[in-house]
Amino acid sequence: MQSQLEKNQEVLITIKNLGINGEGIGYYKRQAVFVDGVFPPEEVVVKITSIHRGYAVGEVVRIKKRAFYRERPFCKHYGTCGGCQLQHIKYEEQLRLKEDMLKQTFDRYTNVDLNKVKFHTFAPVIRPRYYRHKASMPVRNTTKGLVTGLYKKGSNDLVDVLECPVQDRRINQINQRVLELCDEYEIYAFDPKEMRGLLRYIVTRVSSFNETIQVTLVVTIFNKALIPLAHKIKELPSVESVAISKNHDAKNHEIFGDTFEILAGEDTIMESVGNVKFALNPKAFFQLNPEEAEKMYNYVGTLFDKKEESLLDLYTGSGAMALYFADQFKTVFGVDQSKASIDSANHNKQLNNIKNAHFTEGDAYESVQKLYDKGFNFDVVVFDPPRSGLDDKMIDLLLRKPIKKLIYVSCNPSTLAKNIKALSRKYNVKSVMPFDMFPQTSHIESVTLLELK
Repeated sequence: MQSQLEKNQEVLITIKNLGINGEGIGYYKRQAVFVDGVFPPEEVVVKITSIHRGYAVGEVVRIKKRAFYRERPFCKHYGTCGGCQLQHIKYEEQLRLKEDMLKQTFDRYTNVDLNKVKFHTFAPVIRPRYYRHKASMPVRNTTKGLVTGLYKKGSNDLVDVLECPVQDRRINQINQRVLELCDEYEIYAFDPKEMRGLLRYIVTRVSSFNETIQVTLVVTIFNKALIPLAHKIKELPSVESVAISKNHDAKNHEIFGDTFEILAGEDTIMESVGNVKFALNPKAFFQLNPEEAEKMYNYVGTLFDKKEESLLDLYTGSGAMALYFADQFKTVFGVDQSKASIDSANHNKQLNNIKNAHFTEGDAYESVQKLYDKGFNFDVVVFDPPRSGLDDKMIDLLLRKPIKKLIYVSCNPSTLAKNIKALSRKYNVKSVMPFDMFPQTSHIESVTLLELK
């Protein structure tokens, strides 16, 4: 269908939905128009900036009719920094719109009868600000010294951010001191255009368990000045571990390099979920919002039956769910393709003196197939895959070797719904519970229960 719109054309539209990336979606002569910074049921005059197959993108010229729940963003960087998408919406309305978005995604991508699925409502978080316990901040050089920042949406342009109101306050404070020390030791940011400089990222993690701090400097190469710098960073309040990770490939979009090296202090810092403790090395995956993660794990625990004896935890990371639920099963297996994560999971297993958990490094599909070949079977599978969701091979295995109960922890409603469409050939969707792991953003974490037909 040929577009009814032209670039730079101004049109009046009513915003009907909130999109998966936090943009408002309205329609002009049945053509979808995506607009940042607006939400239902606002009426806005929009200037069309680009036209694509099936939709157009516009920017707000003026808001003709404002929504009741619109409010002033609390961060001075909002609108330029791409970290948050929903600060212009009151928190209670953010939750309602996210619930609608989740249901609409199921309705669009699955064949599931939503009237037969129990959709739970969000429980508001205790702390909708300063909740992130880990930050990976790129750095750049300025005439006044090093600064940290976050990228503008859809670009490589860095917005200087020294005070981020969704990160734990101690991360902001420590990062400022780390930047000052880097300037003192003449450590400069890597410039990919000039191919000069050393420092690429500052990765800071704060423990919710004992408030200790871990700082990792991602650098291009080793420099001897990093050793005294690391010991100075270790002297900062609550800093217990300082490491470097070398990532010299300018085209590599991953933050960490393949390895890391501790330069000062302890190898790990301690975290916890409930009574289970986790020793986290710099590369170990752990939930960025531990308080909400514990709420989510407690909910997942209510979905198990006492008669179930074996649990498979796919994409286990540092073994968080496998170890947290180990006391509810006779046998627990965890699988992850990251060697650093499995090493961390095995260390955490010993730390908590858990005997019935077993961890395997490798591709999810291949690892589960090998477990089946050895004669293992599972009553329940819980998985928390990356944003790309389950791949076709893993879905095929779950269909060929069906398991009585699947618990799908998702951070991406679109891939969740597409995976469920495939899985619903053999499984019924029983319930969906959303969790607001990342307030002020469009991200939705959810737990979906599927049972074998």
